[in-house]
Amino acid sequence: MDAIALDPGGYVSINNRRRALAFAGVAAVYLAIILIFIGIRERAPQRLVREAPMTITLLPLDPPEKPAPARDLAIEKPRPQRPAPPAPPVAKALPRPAPPPPAPQRAMPAVPPPLPAPPPPAAAAGPIRAGEGDAVYDLDSGAGGGQPGSVPPRWLRKVTNDEFFPLVDEDLLQASLEVDYRMECTISLDTRVKCRVLREVPFYPGLRRAVLAAVPMLRMAPGKRDGRPIDQQKVEFLWRITVDRGDIRLR
Repeated sequence: MDAIALDPGGYVSINNRRRALAFAGVAAVYLAIILIFIGIRERAPQRLVREAPMTITLLPLDPPEKPAPARDLAIEKPRPQRPAPPAPPVAKALPRPAPPPPAPQRAMPAVPPPLPAPPPPAAAAGPIRAGEGDAVYDLDSGAGGGQPGSVPPRWLRKVTNDEFFPLVDEDLLQASLEVDYRMECTISLDTRVKCRVLREVPFYPGLRRAVLAAVPMLRMAPGKRDGRPIDQQKVEFLWRITVDRGDIRLR
């Protein structure tokens, strides 16, 4: 073991730990010296660079350019403006007509009393009736059906109750009445007939209009004489119409 003398009287022992600390301290001193040397060497001297002063030269300004001579502009005379056409007159909106008041519901009037029968028209040269013809729809033709070689006219089509119903006025449909019509008709060769009322008892204007409106539905075959059809032959027949509270019967 190494020993270091401290004084003339004794020795201090040196171990490995103290030896290592000594080496470390010496190494630290050397390292610090090296770093200081490197820092001084690498530090470059700073030089101050002074910028040269700037010289500004002022030059005289160019004289201003002379303005171009103004051209003589011809003064245009203002054109006369045409007056604007007057606005068309605004048509005033006409007030809308007031809507008509609702039609009052027609109450069922009472059945008018029968009027006196009109006087029968003057009898023309009518047909010669071959019989009384009082049965309903019996045809009374001229010239008599009993003559040899003659054929009396006959019915081809009569008016039904359903066809006659819409022709009657509503106020009469609620009544209870019966009217006999004595009709005189002229038969054409095409079986069409033209009729007029000879007599009616009692007289109801509304029912008479319905009877005349139903005439175009009638069809009759004209009679024949010597095998030839008779044109414009006149016949008479009795037409009885009964109205009973909305029910109509033609007989």
